[in-house]
Amino acid sequence: MSDNHPPILKRGDENDDVVLLQQKLATAGFALALSANGLFDASTAAAVADFQASRGLSVDGICGPHTWTALQEASWSLGERHLYFSQPLLRGDDVAELQLRLGSMGFDAGRVDGIFGPDTANAVEEFQLNSGLVSDAVCGEATTAALMRMSARVTPATVAAVRERAKLQQAPRRLTEQHIMIASMSTMAAVAGELATGLRRSGAAVSEVCDWPEAERVEEANRLEVDIYVGLLPSEEAACRVAYFATEGFVSPGGQRLASVLGQRLPAALGIDSADVRGMRLPVLRHTRMTAVQCLVGPPGLVQARLSPLARSIESSLTFWARRPA
Repeated sequence: MSDNHPPILKRGDENDDVVLLQQKLATAGFALALSANGLFDASTAAAVADFQASRGLSVDGICGPHTWTALQEASWSLGERHLYFSQPLLRGDDVAELQLRLGSMGFDAGRVDGIFGPDTANAVEEFQLNSGLVSDAVCGEATTAALMRMSARVTPATVAAVRERAKLQQAPRRLTEQHIMIASMSTMAAVAGELATGLRRSGAAVSEVCDWPEAERVEEANRLEVDIYVGLLPSEEAACRVAYFATEGFVSPGGQRLASVLGQRLPAALGIDSADVRGMRLPVLRHTRMTAVQCLVGPPGLVQARLSPLARSIESSLTFWARRPA
């Protein structure tokens, strides 16, 4: 299996990659009774689905690139390797635990996203300085031991969310000073276009990307330093789901608030009863550095039939959110 191009595995597959998948699931604490027989059967699909649900991923029982990445990250525990700022960035559950422990003691390691970036490196160095350790921004054996000892009784809630909320409360209360990125698929382009037109008419700066690979969407949003990221995707069913970034020890306050507003307004625009609003660790939400939501808004036929009400509903949600973003 190539790390850059992991195989997509689904029910009915039978090969050595399935054996590896089954072994990783068992290591992660899922399907402990599952034998690594190389057959992607019903029990393997159920274990994959359980793992996906536990990681805040889309649950489909199919092992694609996002699930492979999450399985790899789940294999690391804090203390099993040295953690430091590097390129490519180190990622894993050990990094997430490090960020959680630092953040719970008031050292701002940024979002608990499991990615060892500059904020995490600065927090490690600050912790080391305060603890009388060598301040090299490397989390090795001595730093890990001090973290374990000093954060053993700390409530798992980080300073990052507090600071992000404060930043939002100081932000402009109108869209005229906001930069919004709308990312869509071609089947959602008409809605995205009408939404962008309405937002520009309101004075907002708008960047549109359509059919871009996820990694490129994230990179562009971060490069432009947009204030709000809105992803629009179709779904197979006449249902609506709005997701924001959330993980243990961190919930994006702006994302949670915007998702809640959209969840209240989108159903009427789509002619459905309700929307599913939930915190998730989808890569696009995890890697963007701003208020971000991803909306699954129904099949293309429904979206086309409700195009204008849907666009107006999203625009009004953003306007309402801007008045009280957190």
